[in-house]
Amino acid sequence: MRSLFLSIAVLSLSASAQITIGPADMPVAGDTVRFQNTAAIGLDPTPTEAGFVWDFSMLTPDIENADTCVAVSSTPLLFQFYFNNPFIYPEYDADFAVRGQGFNFQQLTVSDLYDYFKNDAAGFRNVGFGANVNGVPTSVRRTPIDWVYRFPLNYGDMDTSASAFTLTVPTFFSFTQQQTRYNEVDGWGTLYLPADTFEVLRVKSTLMRTDSIYIEQFGTGFTIPEPESIEYKWLAAGMDEPVLQINTTAGQATTARFYYHPEDIVTAIDPVVSEDVFAFSPNPANDALWIRLPNGTSRVEVIDARGSVVLNVPVASAVINLPLGDIEPGSYVLRVSGAKGVRSERFMVQR
Repeated sequence: MRSLFLSIAVLSLSASAQITIGPADMPVAGDTVRFQNTAAIGLDPTPTEAGFVWDFSMLTPDIENADTCVAVSSTPLLFQFYFNNPFIYPEYDADFAVRGQGFNFQQLTVSDLYDYFKNDAAGFRNVGFGANVNGVPTSVRRTPIDWVYRFPLNYGDMDTSASAFTLTVPTFFSFTQQQTRYNEVDGWGTLYLPADTFEVLRVKSTLMRTDSIYIEQFGTGFTIPEPESIEYKWLAAGMDEPVLQINTTAGQATTARFYYHPEDIVTAIDPVVSEDVFAFSPNPANDALWIRLPNGTSRVEVIDARGSVVLNVPVASAVINLPLGDIEPGSYVLRVSGAKGVRSERFMVQR
């Protein structure tokens, strides 16, 4: 339980503004991006707008995974046929690869899977994959290429990308997947996670896919439309991958992955309280919030999840009791301003 003098994170909301995402914010060979996976059932990822505040601090770390980006030249040689050949296949000349998950489907076994990515000023794209298909090394291009993002990425941007690939098992069958990606940068603002806070762009990627199977033995095939899936992604500058991604299938949230580094959180302070401590209690709050303010604080504000100021209080002392009876239960940001700048932290109101 947090006490009045528990140390809290510092965030300058006065500097909050729309960020731009570009190639420098994507991963490179040698990067390892660790993240937590958890179930997203019951979460609503849809609310968004300019200057929004998303509070997903309730997410619970479940299973840790990592994406390791490796040099294309370090992947199996026969996988590199399209992806390390800048003279013959310049559009598919990848910058790095990420080890993926193999799978089994009927008589099809795919193992040692590597997804290949190309990143430059034009955008970030998945150009194809290499894998052992029933034990045979195979390179598979996406034709057309899947443009994951087009750069520079700014609020309000929209684009569409069609892609497809075909995986063939000689004398047995072929598997084709056709995909259309609809991207919309539909928000920007501040994202709260269990252990971190980020200024972000929110990208909504709607994916429409159709799978086709052709069986050589019978000379026939069939198609299987997949349900619509949506990737809600929150991108922060310099973080390589989305700091939060919530996936939905047929309108239902299924999984969430998020950046989680609890060792970065300060959870205690020296018992000697200085004049620059900013702390509050309780959290969650009910009818009031006790706040200890840094020296020189002149104003206290409470901001709701839409970014609107719902309380604006001049300051007359270093410790104040802030009444909360006039605001609805929910997630809020407490912002204090003064001679030494702006400091903020989130809190909950529960009744």
